[in-house]
Amino acid sequence: MDYTIIPMLLCNAQQKFRTVPRDLQVLEGTEALLRCEIYNLVGAVQWTKDGFALGFSHTIPGYPRYSVLADRNLGIYNLRISNASIEDDAEYQCQVGPAKFNSAIRANARLTVICK
Repeated sequence: MDYTIIPMLLCNAQQKFRTVPRDLQVLEGTEALLRCEIYNLVGAVQWTKDGFALGFSHTIPGYPRYSVLADRNLGIYNLRISNASIEDDAEYQCQVGPAKFNSAIRANARLTVICK
């Protein structure tokens, strides 16, 4: 077996962002959708709000208006916030954890909620 091929194959399979979350402004009472899509996903994905980890579940305990619209096979982990309020105005981060031969990756977005 030629072991010189293995590192090249692993480098090509690194998880990376296909779509990073973007800064977003929404009106109070509307829906916010922060997009996060990953190529070659192997790590676990979660969102944070101002540095607080929201967890790995599609439903987020303590945040009934928040949900993660996810399809692991497609690498999609979008954060949906319904009925946005001023309390949701924050810095969010999509975090993809490390996995074998893959480093952790992170991407930030600022959500600004505008009062009606």
